[in-house]
Amino acid sequence: MRPNESIPNFDIKVREYTNYALKSIKNVCKNFGPRPVGGEAEKNAQEYMLKDLEKFGDEARREEYKCSDKAFMAWVPIGAALLILNAIFFTLGLHAVALALAALALFFVLGEFIFYKPVLDIFFPKKTSGNVYGVRKASGETKKRIILSGHTDSAFEWTYTYKGGRPVVVLIIVTAVLAILLGIGANIFGMINANGAFGDIVWLSEAGLVVKILACVMYVTIPVLVMAFKFSNYKLPVMGANDDLSGVFVSCAALKFLSDNDIRFENTEVAVLCAGGEEAGLRGSKAFAKANKDMLTEDGVETIFVSFDTICQLEFAKIYDKDMTGMVKNDRRVAELLQQAAKNVGIEAPIGTIELGSTDAAAMSQAGVPASAFTAMDPTPAKYYHTRLDDVSALCPQAIDAGVKIALEAIFLYDEKGI
Repeated sequence: MRPNESIPNFDIKVREYTNYALKSIKNVCKNFGPRPVGGEAEKNAQEYMLKDLEKFGDEARREEYKCSDKAFMAWVPIGAALLILNAIFFTLGLHAVALALAALALFFVLGEFIFYKPVLDIFFPKKTSGNVYGVRKASGETKKRIILSGHTDSAFEWTYTYKGGRPVVVLIIVTAVLAILLGIGANIFGMINANGAFGDIVWLSEAGLVVKILACVMYVTIPVLVMAFKFSNYKLPVMGANDDLSGVFVSCAALKFLSDNDIRFENTEVAVLCAGGEEAGLRGSKAFAKANKDMLTEDGVETIFVSFDTICQLEFAKIYDKDMTGMVKNDRRVAELLQQAAKNVGIEAPIGTIELGSTDAAAMSQAGVPASAFTAMDPTPAKYYHTRLDDVSALCPQAIDAGVKIALEAIFLYDEKGI
C-alpha cells in the first residue's frame, strides 16, 4: 500500500501536515530563535520537539551529551594562523619548523573537516546538548525499523557566504589548499636545496631563485588567509529555518500523519531523531549512535536511517550515497529507496556525492547503520546557507509539502519491500 491509498483525499489531507511543519518551524524561530549547539535556545527547542513526539509516538526521550560549539569550525582560523607562521619561518630559513606548522594545519583540516574527528575539541570548553528520539511501535513483532531525522541546531554565520557568496568562499578554500601544499612542498625543497632544516634567511642566503619565488607566492596567500580569521562569525548564530528545522519537522510531520490516521505497521517501527550538534561536526548523531549501539545494530531488527537536511529548493533535490565530502559511503539500497519515494511524488532526485560537508547520515553509516540523506538546496551554496537570510521568509511550502510526502513514501516502501 502507498500513502495515498491509506486515507481518502490524501493530497488535500497531507497539506495539514505541511502546515503543521511550517507552523512549527515558525514557532521555534519566533519563540527560541537561533540555536547554537549546547545553548539554552537549542535545549528549549528540543523540549518543544519532545512534547510533539510524545503526542505522536508511543515513547519519546531526550538524551544528553557534551561537545564543543566552536571546535569544529575552528580549523579555519587556526589553520590560517599556522600557515601564516609557516611563511614567516620559511622566510627565516627554519624549514623544519615551518614544515611542522604546515603539516599541523593539514592535520587539523583533515581531522575536523574531511573526517569529522574531534581533534580540536580538547582545546575548547564543552557544552551540554541533546538528541530527541520518538518511536511509533509496530503492532506485532518488530522486524524492521526506519529512523527519519533532521538536526535541531543552527550554524554560526559564514561571513563570506553572506557577503561574497561562492566566489569568495571558493577563493578562501582554494587559497588554503594551495598554502598547505606550498607550505609542505616549499619547505621540503628548502631543506634539500637551501642549507638544510635550519638555514639562513631566504633573502640573505644563496638559496637560489626558486626558493625566493616560493617565498613570494607564500606572501601572496597571506591576505586571503587573514580573511579566513573572520570566516565564522561566532557572535551571530543564524536562525536555521531551512537548515535544518525543515528536516526536523518534515520528519515529525510524517510521524504525526501515522498517529492522526491510526496507521501502525505490523512489523515496522517508525522513529524520528531530532539530532543536536550537526553544525558542530555531527556530534549529536555520533553520540546517539554510540549510546544506542545495541538498538541500532545488535538487537536483530533491521534498521535504516534517512536524514532530511535543508528542504527548500526542489530543483536541486539530491540523494547522497557518498557523504562527508565523499569520504563515507552511505547505503546504496537506502539511497535507491529514497529515490523511488521521491519519484512516486513527482520529484527527480539524482543519487550522488556531497561536494563539501556532511549530513547526519554519514555518522550512522560510520556506525554500521544503512543510511542515506535527502537534500534540496543549491549546492553552490544557496545565499541563505549558514547566513542570517535563513529565516522563515526563505521557507518554501511546496518543498516542505514534497518532503512530507517523500518521507511517507519512504516509510510505506520500506514497510512493504524493505531494502
